[in-house]
Amino acid sequence: MRINKETLQGYILEEILAYLIKNAGYRLLTDPCQDPYELDRKGNGLVVKGRGSIHQADVLGQLEWIPTFVFPIRLFIEAKFRQEKTGIQAIRNAIGVLYDINQNFIKPKDKDIFRQRYSYNYAIFSTSGFTVNAIDLALAHNISLVDLSSTEYDELKQSISTASESIVNLNNNILTDVDEDNNELNINRSIYVKQIRDYIRSALDTDSFIRNAIININPTIDTNSKTILDSMVIIAQQYQELFIAMANGPFMLLLKANNIQSFKNYANNYPYHHVVITWNSESNNGQEWTIRPYNEPNAYKLSFKLPDKLAKWIFDKEGKPLSRALNIKENFFSSITIYRRENGRDLLYRLEYNPETTQEFIKRF
Repeated sequence: MRINKETLQGYILEEILAYLIKNAGYRLLTDPCQDPYELDRKGNGLVVKGRGSIHQADVLGQLEWIPTFVFPIRLFIEAKFRQEKTGIQAIRNAIGVLYDINQNFIKPKDKDIFRQRYSYNYAIFSTSGFTVNAIDLALAHNISLVDLSSTEYDELKQSISTASESIVNLNNNILTDVDEDNNELNINRSIYVKQIRDYIRSALDTDSFIRNAIININPTIDTNSKTILDSMVIIAQQYQELFIAMANGPFMLLLKANNIQSFKNYANNYPYHHVVITWNSESNNGQEWTIRPYNEPNAYKLSFKLPDKLAKWIFDKEGKPLSRALNIKENFFSSITIYRRENGRDLLYRLEYNPETTQEFIKRF
């Protein structure tokens, strides 16, 4: 059984995303020793114990700070890298996983004072977007969907696709051997995939557990695979960081800055500031929207892809897309919050949208 390119692309994309959003405050969990009660290892993968089953956790993070009135937050990250839109089955799987894990509470034994509980959440990233049914079900069950089909990520997606294809071709040679009767022998693919994941985490410095481990993981992957992955890692490092934002509607936004340092400098100086939100009908059919600070529009620019659900409501109806776009901004994007953790500091930015200031901006520019 060979490694499937589409599946491998998804695995690699998950690791790249863990790097690009690592400053969103999530610490990567990779070993059962980080939580012996809820985590375990089956085969070569990390699993989370549910009430009725165990569940694979390829990328699992824990938020470093704890919001009031909730348990500490953990997040599953799943990535789909395929030609067709991600469908409803992926959402059903996420719902089932969360339901089983969040129900897993066992009363502590007398010798235990208490056992820590967590609130598990799920985010699915897709390079080709999501079907309408998948979006509706995700919104109903609080599953975060992030669409990576924007042209902003073309170079990154191409580098992952190229690396995956090269590794699959290489896999046909290095993972298949023959016995004394010239019959093919299949070497464990899951071990090889874990080596790929571990190497990417080491190269991008996303796993503090690996970094602090006594064992050096680098030699476990073959030289050819390392060379292939290194080229892709360089592209990922050029993106540096993506910003996770929560709007006042039920949508998580993935923001890409035209100049990361400029945005951080401005946001650190003005954690709360007014912004203008604009879009261009010629840019990705009107779905690529931008955020700029009202007082200094040239200080930074953040770009994001408008969720399909909102885009269809604005652009697929007859007449007045401008008024519908304004309605979306006022109802869903009037307050956008970005949390970051950098150098041990918790940073919270709040971007407030005001329709009057946006209209003034449009007239000025």
